[in-house]
Amino acid sequence: MAVAVPGPLRDFVKLHPEVEAVLQHVGLRTWDLLLIDLEGNWVRDEFPSEARAEAACRALGIRMHRGWDDPRMARRMGRRDHWNRPGGQRRAL
Repeated sequence: MAVAVPGPLRDFVKLHPEVEAVLQHVGLRTWDLLLIDLEGNWVRDEFPSEARAEAACRALGIRMHRGWDDPRMARRMGRRDHWNRPGGQRRAL
């Protein structure tokens, strides 16, 4: 299945080292794909199906994890304290 990868995801993979993805089911027809780099920086996008999110990962050439079962990914996501560090990424703002 060919899928158009959103620009922010493509740019993140180009600009950040060793990006991996976590796929999580968040709604009836919604899948969240989070891309996380080694430093704990991340970006996310929503997909209408698991298959489209998987296809996006294949197109980007990155490893995908289903859920947070791999403790390494949870540590990677929590590596940076975005709220207490100047210049931290704040999703709600």
